[in-house]
Amino acid sequence: MIKMDAAYICTTPFQLMSAISLTVNKKEKADLYIDPQFEGAAEYAERIRERGIFDTVKVLDRVRAIRLVRSSTGKLERYRRILYLYRNIEEVAGEILLPDRSYRVMYATHNVFVANLLMVYFSKMDVRTKVAFFDDGEGSYDNRDIFRISFQDKMTKKMILGSKPMRGPKRYYMYSPDLFQKMHPENTIPVYPIPDFDKNPAVREHLTKVFEITEDKGIREPVVILDALKEVVLSPEDDERIVKLYDRLQAEFGEDKVIVKRHPRDTRTYENPIREYQLKNMPFESICLASEPAKMNLFTLLSTATIMPKLLLDQEPRIVLLYHLFKRLEGDDEDRDRFFQLTRETYRDPDRILIPETEEELDEIIRTIKEELK
Repeated sequence: MIKMDAAYICTTPFQLMSAISLTVNKKEKADLYIDPQFEGAAEYAERIRERGIFDTVKVLDRVRAIRLVRSSTGKLERYRRILYLYRNIEEVAGEILLPDRSYRVMYATHNVFVANLLMVYFSKMDVRTKVAFFDDGEGSYDNRDIFRISFQDKMTKKMILGSKPMRGPKRYYMYSPDLFQKMHPENTIPVYPIPDFDKNPAVREHLTKVFEITEDKGIREPVVILDALKEVVLSPEDDERIVKLYDRLQAEFGEDKVIVKRHPRDTRTYENPIREYQLKNMPFESICLASEPAKMNLFTLLSTATIMPKLLLDQEPRIVLLYHLFKRLEGDDEDRDRFFQLTRETYRDPDRILIPETEEELDEIIRTIKEELK
């Protein structure tokens, strides 16, 4: 049996970033398991192998247990299949885990299917592996249900484990432990920091190579419009108003100083086409690594990606959040206000996060930025 420090379970490129940062900073002997739920997973895996960051990188693209659940056609069928997997958990874990390995700790993020399967396995088979959860971006901070376990899940696991307790996280690793604890005051589990990417040159170098971050992929324009189509549904009238506002920003600051980072599904037409960031599918966190976020003025209706420069690089762009000026058809401003207010408290200069309440306040913000850009 080969004893390893850690196993990392990742399902997104952002999680890969966090896993690389953690294992390099902690100097661990670790394996990486990638559940390929994103485009280019195999290519990422190969570049990570080339860097020698992990002992072994395994892409879980042929695990029958995962395919079985993902191919479910309804909630009832999915539940039955998950129950089947739990009942055969030793066989399932054998298909997922590398043979003849033992791990001191498994790192994963909240509610990842593969990690849930392995936690059931650890619990049922009395495997000594501990569990730690790590940062999954804004969802780790503003998800109110991060500690909630559904009644269905509780009952299912009780059926499998009987009187044995279900294994859960013993530690959290977050880019901003302070923000995490403020957002989740009920948390009683220790929270440890993940150093920002500029703290360790080795982490920066690995990320640059793995994610193919080059200077030409950065944003140099001082005014950046971040689309938030995925999160926000506006009234038809306000959907037109925000497009006009974007057009106004281009007119106010000049074509050479404004760029739009669109959501991949954004099909809106601007009256005066604004220059667009061409790599639509490139995550904003990767763009930040290729740019100088501290020099940015980020205008967004409600994109939580705006917190990434602070979390990952400890850089503080000016953020102008527009959601109080428009009527959303769904969502709760109270939750968002709390999230951004607590985020402001982590800034060295809290005045760089602005939420205008009126058009007049927005006018003043625009005038201030224009003066700075002269």
